[in-house]
Amino acid sequence: MIKLIAEDLKTAMKLKNKPEIIGLRNLLGKLKAKQIDKGSNLDDKECIKILNSAAKQLKDSIEQYLNADRLDLADKETYELSLVNKYLP
Repeated sequence: MIKLIAEDLKTAMKLKNKPEIIGLRNLLGKLKAKQIDKGSNLDDKECIKILNSAAKQLKDSIEQYLNADRLDLADKETYELSLVNKYLP
């Protein structure tokens, strides 16, 4: 799963898609941090668990931003959530 996200990041960089680059870097950072903590490679089940956690955090952030009338930030988080959902089964 980490390889797939890294490949998608390379593609986004070639296309200069800045929002996608930022979102994928965030995802990759979370996965790699957990991999370093564990001390070995993550399997798909562990990656999915981390992505589910990230999706929950993003949903909470979106709700808070909408309550605060910060539509710009809510839109950004919604886009990142769509990236996370792309990798979830």
